Amino acid sequence: MRIAYLSGAYVPSRGANSMHVMRMCQAMAQLGHEVTLHVRPGDAEAPGGDHAFYGVEPVFSIAKHPRPAIRGIGAAINALRARRALAAGPAPDLLYAREVWALALATSLGIPFVFESHWAPRDAAHRLVEKAILRHPGLRRVVLISEALRQIYLREFPWLDPGVLLVAHDAADPQPRSEGGARSGRPGALQVGYVGSFQPGCGIELVIELARRSPEDDFHVFGGSADEVSRWSGRAGDIANLTFHGFVVPRELHRAYASLDVVLAPYDTAVRSLAWMSPMKLFEYMAHGKAILCSDIPVLREILHHGETALLVEPARPSAWASALARLRESEAERRRLGEAARAALEAEHTWQVRARRTLEGLA
Repeated sequence: MRIAYLSGAYVPSRGANSMHVMRMCQAMAQLGHEVTLHVRPGDAEAPGGDHAFYGVEPVFSIAKHPRPAIRGIGAAINALRARRALAAGPAPDLLYAREVWALALATSLGIPFVFESHWAPRDAAHRLVEKAILRHPGLRRVVLISEALRQIYLREFPWLDPGVLLVAHDAADPQPRSEGGARSGRPGALQVGYVGSFQPGCGIELVIELARRSPEDDFHVFGGSADEVSRWSGRAGDIANLTFHGFVVPRELHRAYASLDVVLAPYDTAVRSLAWMSPMKLFEYMAHGKAILCSDIPVLREILHHGETALLVEPARPSAWASALARLRESEAERRRLGEAARAALEAEHTWQVRARRTLEGLA
């Protein structure tokens, strides 16, 4: 098929949504489809080009449509530009969209479409637009990132046919095993890492507190802007076993993972989206076969199983996290068992190609 993927992501950028759409487009193209990704131009530097920045193969095209910085109408103008580009070129066989405004305009082109959502309807305007999209005769499938989000959509739109809804968690591709990788911490110390966003709810506070409680282990934080790193390292103060490494471009992250024994996903339940999320970070952790300590949140039990593929810990309880970390510190065999089981689960169910195949199945 010829697929046009409509996204509100900025490319290149540090956003997880941009990594998601780049990986999905690569997977769709690897399945034999002709894919064009429609995005907004980002401001990150990308030596070697956009595909190289994300570490994906240049097997799909990228079309960029600027979003004017005009409050209230910038998104609409960006969506109109994307629609004009679609109307001017050869018609795709399928629209695949994560961006509601561009999709709402593009539905008038009469092209069958798939709508993928990572959020519950955010406000009255989004609810109205999504209602129109979900009632449109061109709708073929709604892809949702968790069963929890599926249940929200069934409550929000009770007339929606459940058969059109597909749950497809996020994904990652298995990475080479990192035995013998470069170690950046103290010899013999457990190397503990956090990779990802510094946004509220992601648990940077808990990482700092855990480092303070576990001086025998080395802690590494990868991610964040220069300002965020400066602010949080200042709040951490003088903790000798905690290092903030800053942002690492996606194609280089394997070097960071190679140095780690345990990885942390200390989500805080106070953030609304944590009720339905499917964080890419977890799948990246699984892809590298690392022992995972993760907050015990109901939606994450759709992905991980306590004692089998991760240790799930009560959120925001530093003492419980310190105890779980001590369990892993004491047993390399336990770390290896959990990491290998997580990697096997990813290979079976959560690769990008598995996800792309499921979302497009029966639509050709």
